[in-house]
Amino acid sequence: MPTDRLRSIVPMFGGGTSCVETLDRVLAFVEKHHPTTDELFGWHRGTFSNVYSRNSIMRRVSYLEQVGFLKHMPKGWQPGRKGREYLQQQDTATLLRIISERNVGLRSLLYALSAAPMTLVEISTQQLDTHPELGWSPEQTDMATQRIN
Repeated sequence: MPTDRLRSIVPMFGGGTSCVETLDRVLAFVEKHHPTTDELFGWHRGTFSNVYSRNSIMRRVSYLEQVGFLKHMPKGWQPGRKGREYLQQQDTATLLRIISERNVGLRSLLYALSAAPMTLVEISTQQLDTHPELGWSPEQTDMATQRIN
């Protein structure tokens, strides 16, 4: 596995069906305001209900930075290279390509799901059989749930 590929996917705030909308909102805010870390933290707290933990917010910001959607600069956050690329198109195909390139197993999961629906247990099994480097516990479906979201 190349060292630059991510094994985990961090769910965005707003719920499983709002991930793209949340990403769009984060990128729009960052592009317009180039916020400091404290401002980005405060924006998250003010935008999403029941979001208070700095660690939880920064875990998501860190994930977006690792994927390349965000970049931390001395004068604040800005869209990263992948963030700018996505903002130019803002279509599902571009988004899927970017996250599939950066996240281990996502592409194979999308192919498997295009063939037939799968349960969480089947998704977990497919991911571990195809990508044992993910290292999940086969009895736990938490990671499969994050990928579905």
